[in-house]
Amino acid sequence: MAVLSIEPEQRQGLLYSLGLHVAIVVLLMVSTQQTSITPPKGIAIQAEIMDLDEYMKSLQKPTDNKPKPVKKPPPKEQAKPEPPKPEPVKPDPVKPEPKVEPKPIEKPVIKPKVDEVKREEKTERQKKLEEIRRQRQAAEAQANKPPENTKEPEVTTQEPDVKPVAGVQNGAENARRTLLTQYIGAIQSAVTRQWARPNGTPAGLQCQIKVNQIPGGGVIDVSIGTPCNASAVVRNSIINAVKKADPLPYTGFESVFDRRLNFIFQYQGD
Repeated sequence: MAVLSIEPEQRQGLLYSLGLHVAIVVLLMVSTQQTSITPPKGIAIQAEIMDLDEYMKSLQKPTDNKPKPVKKPPPKEQAKPEPPKPEPVKPDPVKPEPKVEPKPIEKPVIKPKVDEVKREEKTERQKKLEEIRRQRQAAEAQANKPPENTKEPEVTTQEPDVKPVAGVQNGAENARRTLLTQYIGAIQSAVTRQWARPNGTPAGLQCQIKVNQIPGGGVIDVSIGTPCNASAVVRNSIINAVKKADPLPYTGFESVFDRRLNFIFQYQGD
């Protein structure tokens, strides 16, 4: 006979199994002897036949006392961060409409009213100058006119010899000098009335004035000669006074009129 070699662990398990079967059989025998259960009449008893070997095999299976691995809950999906919201598009800043500045209303230039008196004087003076020019042109035309060949009949008269008297000549010259003095005085007075004396003008002022004029007293040019002890400011004021006095006195002084006139302007104080 062949001897089976049993490992110690299997031998021990076999012994446990045999012992367990013997114990069960003994328990069944004892239980049947002590109590007999008579089922009530009319009651059906259901019994299940069990194979002892299969039952023993089920007992031999070691129970796995190891705790079942706890299934880890699936990791919660982390909420994906919401994508950043796009920044709202800022509307283009509304450009302020340029303020239309109102155009300044041009104020009408108010021309100063011309003094009617001065205007009339100027018009009258221009008329006089035009009349003087016409007379001058007529005189020049008459002077340039050739003499006529017509001869007047000669009349023979006997006149007494008249010798010039010295007293008559002296009287005419004195009258001319007197008129010339009056003419110069009239011009000096006319210029003095138009003179705007600068402040600080000292007394004892004497300046020779040279005037170029035309018949009728119209002033063409004026200048300061020598001697003259006035400053430049005072000299200019005298020249302006002569121009304002234009036309200079003429009527009644035709016989002593001179185109180039020299006179002394004086100021002896107030």
